Amino acid sequence: MNFLAQILWVPRMDTFSFPIIEGNSEIKQLEPKTAMISQSTAKKYFGNESAIGKIISHNYAENYKVVGVFKDIPENSHMKIDFLFAWQEVTSQSDGGDNENWRWDGFYTYLLLTPDADLAALKSKFPAFVEKYIAGEENNNINSAFSLQPLTSIHLNSNLLAEVDANNELKIVYTLLTIAIFVMLIAWINFINLSISRSLERSKEVGVRKVIGSGRSQLIKQFLTESLVMNLLAFSLSCIFLYLLAPYVSSFIGGQSALSIFSNPRFILGTALAIIIGSALAGLYPAFITSSIKPILALKGNHSIQSKGSFLSLKHSLVVFQFVISIALIAASTVVYRQLSLMKNSSLGIDIESTIVVNTQATFGPPGSDSVFTRRLSTFRDKLSANQKIKGITASYDIPGKEHLSLMPNFRHSKNQEELVTLYFTRMDYDFIPTFDVELIAGRNFIQGLDNQYSIILNKEAVQVLGFENPEDAIGQEVNWGNRTLAKAEVVGVVDFRAVSYKEANYPIGYTSTFFPYKYVSVKFDKINGTNAKEQVELIQAAWNSVFPDKPFEFFFLDDFFNSQYQADQKFGLLLGAFTLLALVVAGLGLYGITLLTVTQRIKEVGLRKIMGASVSQIIVLLSRQFVFLVVIAGVFSIPIIKFSMEKWLENYPYRIGINWWIYLLPIALILAITCLTVGFQIIKASMINPSKLLRYE
Repeated sequence: MNFLAQILWVPRMDTFSFPIIEGNSEIKQLEPKTAMISQSTAKKYFGNESAIGKIISHNYAENYKVVGVFKDIPENSHMKIDFLFAWQEVTSQSDGGDNENWRWDGFYTYLLLTPDADLAALKSKFPAFVEKYIAGEENNNINSAFSLQPLTSIHLNSNLLAEVDANNELKIVYTLLTIAIFVMLIAWINFINLSISRSLERSKEVGVRKVIGSGRSQLIKQFLTESLVMNLLAFSLSCIFLYLLAPYVSSFIGGQSALSIFSNPRFILGTALAIIIGSALAGLYPAFITSSIKPILALKGNHSIQSKGSFLSLKHSLVVFQFVISIALIAASTVVYRQLSLMKNSSLGIDIESTIVVNTQATFGPPGSDSVFTRRLSTFRDKLSANQKIKGITASYDIPGKEHLSLMPNFRHSKNQEELVTLYFTRMDYDFIPTFDVELIAGRNFIQGLDNQYSIILNKEAVQVLGFENPEDAIGQEVNWGNRTLAKAEVVGVVDFRAVSYKEANYPIGYTSTFFPYKYVSVKFDKINGTNAKEQVELIQAAWNSVFPDKPFEFFFLDDFFNSQYQADQKFGLLLGAFTLLALVVAGLGLYGITLLTVTQRIKEVGLRKIMGASVSQIIVLLSRQFVFLVVIAGVFSIPIIKFSMEKWLENYPYRIGINWWIYLLPIALILAITCLTVGFQIIKASMINPSKLLRYE
C-alpha cells in the first residue's frame, strides 16, 4: 500500500512520551526492521484490523513490521509524526550515509536532561567533543559547533536551516498581542470619557444619594461595580462571538481549535487580570470625579465640574491617545499591504504559472544506484511529452520556493584560490531553462550529450560571491571546490531568477546536470489550451500510475507552492487589517458618543447662535475645532511612532518599500475626515430642531 506521511527514525523510545495504545507500552527501543505508527495512520491503512504484525515499506525502509500504535501527536507539537522506524539500518540505507560520518547533519538530535542538569557545564564539554570526533573532517571555511535549544522554544524562536516544520515568529505574536491590548485600551478610554461626560447627567443622582446618607466610598464602589459588570458583559459577548467564529478562526490560524485556549491556565489568569485591571482603570477616575460632586451644587444642577482643567486635560489626552493608535494602525496596515504587494508582484525571472510539480520520492544513494528509477522516469516523461496540451517537462533536484539544503562550503574564490566561499549546489536537467522561460543573462544552457559534471551554470548571486566582475566574465572560467579531493567545472551559463521568495536574499546557486537525483518533475501546460486543473492532474496521474504503480502520486501547483512562502505575512496583514478596522469602529463609536454629549451639553449655545444668525457651517466649524486640533496633535505624535516601528519591521526584508510622505498623511486625513463627519452629523441633526425648542432644552 502506498502512503505519504511524516516519518521519524528513532534510536530510543523513552526520550519522548509517546502514549502507546496498542502493543508493548513499556518498549524502550525499537528492534531492527520494526516500526510504530500513529492511531490515525493505523485507522487509515488497516481500518478496524489490528496493525500489529503488519508489514510496511518506505523508500529507505523496506518490509518493516509494525510492533505498536501510538496516540496521535497533538496539533500544537512542532513534530507531526505518523511513522517511527527503527534506527539501526537508516545510516546504511538513507542518502548513502555513513554511521561514522560526523559531518552528516541529516538528523535532529534531542537530549533528555535530568531536572538538576547543569546546562552551563554541559555546554562547556561540547568544544572538546567536537575536537575529538570532528576535527580534521571539517571543511576549511566552516566550523562545527553544538548548541542547546529548549524544545518548547522551537516553534516561535527558531529559524534554522531544515527545520522539522515551518515555524512562526514570536515577535509577530507579541505584535498582535500589543495591538489587541491597544484596541482594549481604546474601548476602556471610551468608557472613561463617556462615564465622565455622563457624570454631569448623574450629578443629581449622586446628590440625592449623598443627602440620604451614602458616603463617598459607597459611591466609588457603586461605579467600580458598574465598570466590572460592563467588562464582564463584554467578555461574555466576546466568548459567544469566539464560539460562533471558532471554526473559521481555527481554519485561519491552523492547528488546534480556537476554543482550546479556554483550557490554558495562563489565558484564564491573564483574562481575569485584564478584566480586573481594566475595570479598575476604566471605573476608578470617573468614580472619583462623580463622587466628589457637592450635594447642594448637584441638586441645583450646577455643572461647574465641566470647567475643571484636570477633567478637560485628561479627556482630551485620552482622545489624542485614541487617535494616535488609530493613525498608527492605519499606517501600519498600509505599509504591510504595500510590502506584500511588492514581494508578490515583483518579477521572479521565471514563469511558474500553469505548472504542476510531481514529487518523485527519489532516493539519494551511491552513484548509479538510481539507474532503474532514472529509466522509469524517462519513460514517464516520454508518455507526457506525446500530449500536445503539455508545453514542457523538466526534472530537477530543487524547485523554486523550496528551501535548498545542499550547501557546498568550499568553493574557491575566482581571484584568490585560498579564499573559500559557500554556494548552494543543486541539479537541473537540460529542459529546465526553456520550460520555465528562464532568461540566460550570459552564456548558454546545458546541452544534452555534451555537458556533464564538468559543466556548471551559476546564478547572478553566485557570480558575485565567487568574485567575478560581471556575468560575462564568468563564462568559460573554471570553478573549483572540495576539500581533500578538488573538483572542477567550467561555467557555461549565468541565470537570474528567484529560487526563493522576496522575503529573503536569493541563494547563490551552482546548477549541475549530474550528481543529484531528480526529486521533482515539473509539467508545464500551454496556457492557450485552457485545460482545466482537474484534467491536468488526471492526465499526469494516469501516466504516473502506469510507470510507477508502486509509488504514491503526490503533486502540487508550483505557483501556489511558491506563494505559500508569503502565507504567514498574509495572515499577519489580514489580522492587522482586522484589528485596525476594529480599532476604528471602537474609536468611532467613542467619538460619536463624545460628540453627542458635547453637542447635547452645548445645545442652548447652538440655539442662541442660530437665532443670532449663525449658519450651520459656522456652528460645525466652531464645535469641531477642538476635535480637529486633537487630531492634528495626534498626527504629530504618531509620525515618529510610525517611522520607528515600520522601519524596524521592514528591516526583516532584504527587498522592501520606502516609507513615502503620504503614508504619514493618509491616516491623519482619514481620521480627520471621520471626525468632521461625526461632529458635523451631530450638529446638523441639532440644527434641524427649532431654536425655540433648543433654548427650552434641559
